Amino acid sequence: MIFYTIITFGLIWIKWKKQLKHTKNTIYQSNNLPFDINLLKVALGEGNIEKVETKPSRITVFLKNAKIVDLDKIRKLKGVTGIFAKSDSVSIILGEFSAITARLLEGK
Repeated sequence: MIFYTIITFGLIWIKWKKQLKHTKNTIYQSNNLPFDINLLKVALGEGNIEKVETKPSRITVFLKNAKIVDLDKIRKLKGVTGIFAKSDSVSIILGEFSAITARLLEGK
């Protein structure tokens, strides 16, 4: 009987240890871009950027003139998984590269 008690508490202790190590909803951000930031700046238009907003997995770039943006060049950049174009902004889904891309576009 004592043997079963020791085994049971041992298994419960192992389960609790694993739960403490497991972190949920962790968002990872990378500090290295898989593409040259100047390619993105050229595709968005030199001097065309008004403001950049950052979300955990995407950036929204507000533009002075959205008609001059080359969406195909942006779409072909490594690390870009999607684009949403609006009349005054472009949202680019970058995943873990969103924070560093926004910082580089803002010049910080």
